[in-house]
Amino acid sequence: MININEHKDSFHNSAYFAEYCDLWTKAYMSILDTQGDAQIYISALKDQLGSYSALEHHGEPCVVLDAGTGPGRVLVNLSNDSLQNDISLGRVEFIGVDKEPAMIHRALAAQRQTPSMSRLGRIDWLVAEAIHLTSFELLQNRIGRVDLLLFPAGGVSHLVGPDQPRNFFAQAAALLRPGSGRLYLSIRDDMISKRCITKHMESATSSGLYDRRDFASERFEGVVYKQFPVQGSRVENQIKTENYRFEAVKRTDNGEERLEESKIEVALRVWEEAELLDWFREAGLECVKTLHDCSETYYVLKRAE
Repeated sequence: MININEHKDSFHNSAYFAEYCDLWTKAYMSILDTQGDAQIYISALKDQLGSYSALEHHGEPCVVLDAGTGPGRVLVNLSNDSLQNDISLGRVEFIGVDKEPAMIHRALAAQRQTPSMSRLGRIDWLVAEAIHLTSFELLQNRIGRVDLLLFPAGGVSHLVGPDQPRNFFAQAAALLRPGSGRLYLSIRDDMISKRCITKHMESATSSGLYDRRDFASERFEGVVYKQFPVQGSRVENQIKTENYRFEAVKRTDNGEERLEESKIEVALRVWEEAELLDWFREAGLECVKTLHDCSETYYVLKRAE
């Protein structure tokens, strides 16, 4: 039986699609520079551990929260890079959050396949939405105790509801450790329409990323993922909407069996910096610096004093 999904902005909710996203990222890694944020985040972790005080932390660990962890890429990179840089993780806790169970399953698998993650003091994975972080007991117990909060890969642009950005920023302010806690918020350069504190950056993303292409599964025997070109794109009221289709098929000697088809509508927020800064201030956040890599702008924030 074919599983046909029609959904809006919820495209990681199957094991097939979750693996396809991993394969797609690996295939275009050189174009997208998907490891470009690794240097930024390992530097941020070094800063936090460099200023860590067991007395001021009351013996608590340095808490790193990834609010859009997906398959755990950023936390895996942090763990491996810490090992390469001889950084002890015994007093560090990682928390990876994603709204899709399939992505958390992938993150758990990545943890098992990453020996360096055994060096961590603690790792937790949580199925939750970024706009409801403090609704969960695990994070209620981390209010005011998060040292490094990451929202990587431009994931914040998926907050397209009228109040969703405000809700997330307010929760981030509540979670951050006063004084030293930092939020690293990344936004794709092509999703920033107007700037006032950063310079315009040309997006490094190349054409061809969404051309027709097949990806052979590494997890399911005989399964192939079919990528189809974007079927339509529009921008209205600062929301960019794209429609496309994905298929998972199983190839046999007798032909192809379609296992899953997804008709996907992805909505992304297009940002104006002045409005973004206003939302930071409303939430009690202060932007202390900005950073760039080849395709994203990073806003580094702390709780306002």
